[in-house]
This record gives sequence, structure tokens and C-alpha cells, in this order.
Amino acid sequence: IITHKLNEVSYVADKITIIRDGSTIETLDKKTDNITEERIIKGMVGRELTSRFPKREPHIGDVELEVKDWTVYHNVYAERKVVDNVSIHVCKGEVLGISGLMGAGRTELAMSIFGKSYGKNISGKLFIEGKEVKIDSVQEAIEHKIAYVTEDRKGNGLILSKSIKMNTSLANMKGVSNGKVIDADKEYAVAEDYRKKLKTKCPSVEQNVGNLSGGNQQKVCIAKALCMSPKFLFVSEPTRGIDIGAKKLVLETLVRLNRELGMTVVIVSSELQELKSVSDRIAIVSEGKLVDILSPQAPDADYGLAMSGIKPSEHIEKGGTEE
Repeated sequence: IITHKLNEVSYVADKITIIRDGSTIETLDKKTDNITEERIIKGMVGRELTSRFPKREPHIGDVELEVKDWTVYHNVYAERKVVDNVSIHVCKGEVLGISGLMGAGRTELAMSIFGKSYGKNISGKLFIEGKEVKIDSVQEAIEHKIAYVTEDRKGNGLILSKSIKMNTSLANMKGVSNGKVIDADKEYAVAEDYRKKLKTKCPSVEQNVGNLSGGNQQKVCIAKALCMSPKFLFVSEPTRGIDIGAKKLVLETLVRLNRELGMTVVIVSSELQELKSVSDRIAIVSEGKLVDILSPQAPDADYGLAMSGIKPSEHIEKGGTEE
């Protein structure tokens, strides 16, 4: 088993070999070693992490973005509903998590809100600050200050053969040009500013983004979204495929943006513990439907029921138990 999921590998493996920068660090054996997640993390990143998740103080305002009766059909199979009559809102300054099993419709929900970039025959109403808006394209979504960071950074998020500088400014060419000609100095300055803010490790913003590690590529994806100066930031699977140290840095970045800029953040993720650590509320989607919205303090059993399409309260009413 090759994985970043520490709780899984420590549960099933008899021996665990830790690799960092192409070299074997150590092999732990359950028979002789006290294997803990902290021990594995230390080997992976080369130092102890006092906390895997950032600390955050909630500061939620009024409802800022809302969708009502939102329905989306599959891009190819027109008869298949992937989002089924979902109504959900997010407040100013809130971090809203969206979770569910693979294929539940969580990513499709986020992408369809972002300028209908996924799906067909999309129906429902979208409100920003209480006013109904019509957003039918990605360009219109950007104009309404909505940004989206894709989960497929290599396929859809970045042009790997181009520089960090170009990738950063790609979604906001107006901001670094006079409408016809790009101001190279301004483009460099903008990319360098985000490099410092996000602590992207690279020799220069002139470096091709394909040469970066997964965590630093993810930071460039976030920088590209921030270059649009959004009010609403949708991020899909922000920590997929990156190491445990980079995960913490990416989550800290999202929390800092939310706190310092008052940005409303929506995180779509299958990493439940990460969502519980940074979110104010977590919406659970199953088979395209919004099943429940849970507190981060809710027990894992409630999340398991919701992901199966059952509200915890319904389970109890039907004869289940709290346990």
C-alpha cells in the first residue's frame, strides 16, 4: 500500500517504510516499534509537527451567497441528475465544507455554481448578497468575484510547460496589461507578491510550474485564483496528492485568507478530519442530494450515516440508536 493516509496504513501494515526526497528514511515494524502517526510524520517531513491542522477563530457574518433548488444534469448522460434540488447558503467570512463519497455530486455542485463550468440543463436560483444573479459562464463568475481551484491541478488548473508568473496571472490578464499588451514587470511583481504570501518554494517565478512539487503547484493554483481578487473562493480537494507538511501549509493559507481578507471559503474534500479542523459547518452530499449540514463537533458516526444518505435524526426515529 502506497498512501498519504496515515491512519489507514498504520492500521493495516505490518511494516511501514518511510521515503523522503527519493531516499529511504526508516522502516518501522509493528513487532518492535511503537508506531504512531506522529512518528510517521516526523520521518516524512524531517521534523516534528506540533499540530497538523491550523487554529481558527470563527467570524461569521450575514448570508452572502445562496443557491436554491439547484439541479444539474450530467455533461454526457443527459438523463442522469448529478445535483438534485440542492438549497444551500454560505455566510460572509465563513469556511463551509462540502463532503461526501466519490461520485456523490459534491464537485459537480461547486463547478456548476462557478459559471456553470460543469453540467447541462442547470436550473435553480443563485443569490449574492440577497440579490438574484444570472451567471452563465466562467467569465461572468469571475466578474461576480467567484473563484474556483480545481482538484485536477495538472490537467485543468495549470499549464505545466509555462512559468509560475504566467500561470499566476492567467485568469486576470486585464490586471497585468493595458488590454492588448502584457506589462511584463507588473506580471512579475504580481507573481512575486503571491510567491511571498503563499511561501511557494522556487528559485524564481520564471521557473516552469511543472518543475515544482505537488504542494507548491497547489499554491500556484491558489495564487491564480487569488489574482482575480475574489470574494468567494471554492477549493476542490486542496490537499490531494501532497505531503503532510504541505497539507498544513495549504490549510493555513486558506484559513489566513478567510481571516485576514474576510474571504468566504468553500472547501470540497473527502478528507473529513481536515474539513472538521477548518470548517464552521460541513454539508454532506449523497447521490446528488444535500442530506444534512453538520457541526465539526458532530461524531464521525453521524457523518458516516449522512454520507450513506441517512440523516442521523432519521436513523434514531427508525429504530437506530445514538451509539
